Amino acid sequence: MSTIHRWFHSGAYSLLGHIDLPGKNASSLGVLMVPGFGWEDICSYRPLRFLARTIAESGIPVLRFDLPGTGDSSGSALDPGLVDAWIQAVGHAADELRASTGVKDVAVVGIRTGAMLALIAASRGANLQDLILWGPAATGRAVLREFQAFSKLARAEYANSDPAPPQPIPGLEIGGFLITPETQRDFEALDLSKPLSLQGRRVLILLRDELPPDQKLVSALEASGCTVEIKNGNGYTTMMAIPDEAVPPFAAARAIVNFLAKGATEKPQGVTDPGERLTAQPVTAITQESGDSLETIYTVDHESGSIFGILSEPGPEMETRSSECCVLFLNAGAVRHIGPNRMWVEAARRWAAQGVTSLRLDLPGIGESDGEPSLGIAALYQECLVDQVEAVMDSLRSRIGARQFAVVGLCSGAFWAFHAAIRSSDVHTAILLNPRLFFWDPEVDQRRVLRRTAGLLADTTDWRRLAHGYVSRKTFKRVARVVFDRFRTIRAGTGRQFQISPDEMAHARVALERNQNRITLIFTEGEPLLREMEEEGHLSSPISSRLRCIRIANCGHTFRPLWAQKKAHELIDDELDAIFHRPQAVSPAKSVLQPSTK
Repeated sequence: MSTIHRWFHSGAYSLLGHIDLPGKNASSLGVLMVPGFGWEDICSYRPLRFLARTIAESGIPVLRFDLPGTGDSSGSALDPGLVDAWIQAVGHAADELRASTGVKDVAVVGIRTGAMLALIAASRGANLQDLILWGPAATGRAVLREFQAFSKLARAEYANSDPAPPQPIPGLEIGGFLITPETQRDFEALDLSKPLSLQGRRVLILLRDELPPDQKLVSALEASGCTVEIKNGNGYTTMMAIPDEAVPPFAAARAIVNFLAKGATEKPQGVTDPGERLTAQPVTAITQESGDSLETIYTVDHESGSIFGILSEPGPEMETRSSECCVLFLNAGAVRHIGPNRMWVEAARRWAAQGVTSLRLDLPGIGESDGEPSLGIAALYQECLVDQVEAVMDSLRSRIGARQFAVVGLCSGAFWAFHAAIRSSDVHTAILLNPRLFFWDPEVDQRRVLRRTAGLLADTTDWRRLAHGYVSRKTFKRVARVVFDRFRTIRAGTGRQFQISPDEMAHARVALERNQNRITLIFTEGEPLLREMEEEGHLSSPISSRLRCIRIANCGHTFRPLWAQKKAHELIDDELDAIFHRPQAVSPAKSVLQPSTK
């Protein structure tokens, strides 16, 4: 098996696709995978990568791709006509799969909103055969209601007594992703509850675990002359868990392969070798124009496997180019290289258009890089990941001549950026957004629970809430057990006295002064590490004279609100502009606030 990464065109857009190829005996059937929207796409990205590989192992080539204005594809959430562009992209992606691999028929696997887009594309004449729809809805209105509920739930993460700044542009912000009023109207108008032009299609509807199917959709498909099967899509919930806990849906993969095999039995197909058309094209030569920037696939061979990245460089017409300067964007937890709320894509393209090269990176076990299907919290804080960051920097030195690095990371990415600065004097600046900790400590979460719980046990309000049934006794007992065990550990003299180790911090201070790095900490209010630094005096007597700490209003751990994204872009730009000594300031942070040039 192999995976080929390539951009292809859909109207005015350039879309990034990943083709998982069987090693031998490929059938003339291919599978197109259409992702969900926003946070669902973020969570399910790596599980769907392994779903695609499972299908490819059965001899079927699979194309995964990013819709217009999402992921690594060109475009912006503000683009007009985005819903129609998404629907057209499904048909163009099917054409790309045929052209690239030589398959004759294309089945589609659509996830939630992707299922609706695939169904509409097929009804409008896209050359698609079998349809596998996971969690589809009959109307766009039903999906939008879920989006609105999730938006309110996510907003509670950063709700506090202070009023939030107004949203800079109109629209629905869902977990950090924007749907403009026009896109809302167009999506709400989608109605699949009436018969569609889908005569003769085989349709497999996979449920979202135990949730019942949308009966209006089932009736409409049957009335359209489709043969409809309904199966339990085991694994949907675990696939949509937070990225470091999401699990590939292997049970659903078997159901999909069996469904496709049944169709192949009914309609015999030939055998071809789809790899012949692709293997002659090196992935490092695939490019995409994005305004004044040029993007290429960038891979690094490492003993842990292939490490995947996207290199953004100034376009050939740029007069001001700086090959020695490189910005390295690291994963935010287990979120793939597009960054939190797609911020790394926006920042990388903005700085490439200003003459500075950048690489947004997937470390092993994340996104498109080799490694385990999923990572737990502990795996995100191992020393080997810092080694891999150094290996990537070595590659950038030898391949593009980079000598001066700025490293940007959020959460665990901030942890790796901090240690990269300690190790290397070539890291001139490290921008750390909401790091959880500076040094790995397997008990850190327990201690933080203890601190929160101590406040709970001392608050008479919470005792009254327990008495009135607002806090379950089971939850209260579990919390009390953690407190009791922790106090017993401290009494025995085996607990840590400090949340942040003074010895490790002293070592970090010496290293930062020796390397002459700049460290910028950007914390949102309420972050545990910020509180611990305050309580233990690290902000009154900083780790290093070259460290500064910026505090902004509470906006959640990943800067989800649009105003917070804009603020994060501005802070990143200020620091990069200072370190690269640019003669003129970078153009204003764009984020999702301006339409794209596609």
